[in-house]
Amino acid sequence: MVITPISVSSSEAWDGNDGPWSTFALGFGTPPQFVRVLVSTTCPQPWAIDPLGCTAGDPSNCAASRGGLFNKNHSTSWQDQGLYELDQELNLGYTGNGDFGLDSITLGYPGSGAIKVDNQISATIATKDFYIANWGIAPRPTNLTRSSPDPALFLPQDSHESLLSTLRNEGKIPSLSYGYTAGARYRLNRVPASLTLGGYDASRVASSNLTIGLAGDPSRDLVVGVQSISIPGSSYQLLPEPISAFVDSSIPHIWLPLAACQLFETVFGISWNSTLGLYLVNETTHEVLLAQNASLTFTIGASPQSSQVINITLPYVSFDLELMETFPGVSKATRYFPLRRAANDTQYTLGRTLLQETKQASPPALASPQNKSSEAVDTPRYEEQELHADPVPAPELHAISLGPFEMEHDVAAAEVAIAEERFELDG
Repeated sequence: MVITPISVSSSEAWDGNDGPWSTFALGFGTPPQFVRVLVSTTCPQPWAIDPLGCTAGDPSNCAASRGGLFNKNHSTSWQDQGLYELDQELNLGYTGNGDFGLDSITLGYPGSGAIKVDNQISATIATKDFYIANWGIAPRPTNLTRSSPDPALFLPQDSHESLLSTLRNEGKIPSLSYGYTAGARYRLNRVPASLTLGGYDASRVASSNLTIGLAGDPSRDLVVGVQSISIPGSSYQLLPEPISAFVDSSIPHIWLPLAACQLFETVFGISWNSTLGLYLVNETTHEVLLAQNASLTFTIGASPQSSQVINITLPYVSFDLELMETFPGVSKATRYFPLRRAANDTQYTLGRTLLQETKQASPPALASPQNKSSEAVDTPRYEEQELHADPVPAPELHAISLGPFEMEHDVAAAEVAIAEERFELDG
């Protein structure tokens, strides 16, 4: 039997208090309670917002604005595993705990070809650092360390396989591969996010020609060399020196060295707000930037010094975002620029903003004992469409089969493609 990839439909909603961002639907529990989530390429398990995530002091639309709530007490299949730290983006100052448990997970809304898996590790969260819950698609296991009243007593970890591993082991996808792009609300008629499990969607990729080896740290493995950030048609260079940066869809921002951020301030007229830790954009500056319609080109290679590179160009509108009233410290909708000041090189990160214009894919079939993991990078392309046309073509799914390293060691060796997107009239 030929096992084919799974194309997961977007929720068709745009969510978040710092976006908006294209989300996906997951059903948690029995019977399933459906919530909207954002894809995280670094987290290994799916999350849902716990009812404790909306308090009496929150707006009346808190539950809807957070993508919906999952009440584990209403699930007949929930098996509680305990409260643990989320252990995501700690280096960027994100905090929070999750109530972890085993439960049934349904991919997508009913009627969309939804697939269900049972006894899957997941977590409910209340922290507002992750306002919309993450759907972790990283293929590594979740290891929960049991507590002991005796500090000298060592207790083994409880290890739970990832959702991707479960799907592969149950024969629902051919490998631990995935293809993901964050979608772009400003493009055409709002291009939604795309997620393919067990392969990639060739209709969203025009080419791929840069391969990059992955880092050894499984929690920070998708690292690229950012060699320059420039404005096409000008002499502006916004990155004083090349850096290595982590590609992470869990967060919206781009974290760069202070010297680079100060160059952005000068060129774009954005203002640093020390209370929020973000760059704000006033209405006058916003109108000027829209009129200029400037773009930014990120020149990316396998390392900061590699000779083979690819240019990824983002229009200004991809940075034109708003903080909603539900964002901490904000009383009304406020325009901001998703750039943050990194305190050190461990914080250099390319977040979801970049993935609006690029595609990230992870095909372990390219791995071998000699070449365990690699990344591929390419540039985005958007084709002109009539305003009334549907810009999203029908999925063209390409399976990626198990590679020898994965089969031997049961490890997800990944290739990440930041690839050219293609939106055409047909489909």
